[in-house]
Amino acid sequence: MPKQGPLLVVSNHPNTFMDPVVTASLLQQQVYFIAKSTVFGSGFQNWVLRQMHLIPIQRREDNPQQEVNNAEAFAASFKALQEDKTLLIFPEGNSFNQRRLRKIKTGAARIALGAEAEHNFSLGIKILPVGLNYSAPTRFRSDVFVNVGEPIEVADYAAAYQQDGSSAVQALTETMRQRLESLIIHTPTDEEDELARQIEAVYKEELSATIPATAPAYAHDFLLTREIIKSINYFSRVSPERVSSLKQKISAYQLELTRLRLHDAVVGKGSPAVFWQSIIGALLLALGLPVFLFGLLHNYVPYLIPSKVARAATDEEEWYAPVMLTVGMFAFPIFYALETWLVFEWLGLTGSSILAYLVALPFSGFFALGYWGMLQKTQAHWVLLRLFVKRKDTLAKLRLQRACIIQELEQAKQEYLQHAKHLHVSREQ
Repeated sequence: MPKQGPLLVVSNHPNTFMDPVVTASLLQQQVYFIAKSTVFGSGFQNWVLRQMHLIPIQRREDNPQQEVNNAEAFAASFKALQEDKTLLIFPEGNSFNQRRLRKIKTGAARIALGAEAEHNFSLGIKILPVGLNYSAPTRFRSDVFVNVGEPIEVADYAAAYQQDGSSAVQALTETMRQRLESLIIHTPTDEEDELARQIEAVYKEELSATIPATAPAYAHDFLLTREIIKSINYFSRVSPERVSSLKQKISAYQLELTRLRLHDAVVGKGSPAVFWQSIIGALLLALGLPVFLFGLLHNYVPYLIPSKVARAATDEEEWYAPVMLTVGMFAFPIFYALETWLVFEWLGLTGSSILAYLVALPFSGFFALGYWGMLQKTQAHWVLLRLFVKRKDTLAKLRLQRACIIQELEQAKQEYLQHAKHLHVSREQ
């Protein structure tokens, strides 16, 4: 990421206030944010938000009856870019918790071109596209892959802008759309996104061998999912009935997994491996039980409160993560302070003892999270062992379902790779 401006960072917007936090945290310089005017309110609130470098911009959908006037916002943005500052804008306008890019607005292009036009395209403004890809936007400690694209030189559009400003704005906006779409997981419909997730759950491990050796490890999941979606798009065009049949088979298989309280990762394992993993898992769980209980006792309530507040405060998933983050920032310190005070009053701990207790609170909380994950994994192994012993026919049927799906996906993969190879050769010719 460039370390200085004039820079306009544009990004997709799947997770409300988490998106500017994630993006700005990766920029070394001070960042100014283009924010919708509805977050501004009283005089004091306006002052606070402006100290946080927020620039309010009006949107027609916020006040349909009111005429939109963004002259002040554009002037402030021009001034920031002229002073070599960095602006962050989300050109979709609204936040959507979906793996796709919505129609983007022209404001970012108008700001960049307008600022350059005032100085005869001598400022050197760059537009940096950034793709945000969350693995689970509402889940604590889930991953986000920040995919940074190549900067767009605004001066390249000088001749087009001088000839026809409106057409130049549209052209630059289209370039941003194409760049952003290439940096994110983009599923055209909810149905295709659901199928992609189902294929990921069953087949992603088998696909890992197709990833180029030069690809960094942190990008593997992104690259695999993107190729899965491309292949779904291809087969949806050439053989839609095949896609529909596959979707039904995977849905039936996952329904059976849910009924048996299993997950796909353990179904293909042999009985000796499952047996020993169950034994080792049980031993580790027994050894870690005291620390788990300590962590659970001291962290469960502040861990639970943020999610309860988020679900009570809004029905929109896009707001869950920022609400939980904000509430958690207060809930954990307050409860830790209260628990430390109670231990001081009841047990009389002081000095290094009370400090050790305080330090143990967050660490035991993280341990409890890891312990819970191991417990769920070990439980799945126990369920599978029980099927080995008592319901071999059910397990055999489940594995046959999985084998048929894998075989069909493998065949589709070979056909798609052959198609991609022919397409590559045709383009070269």
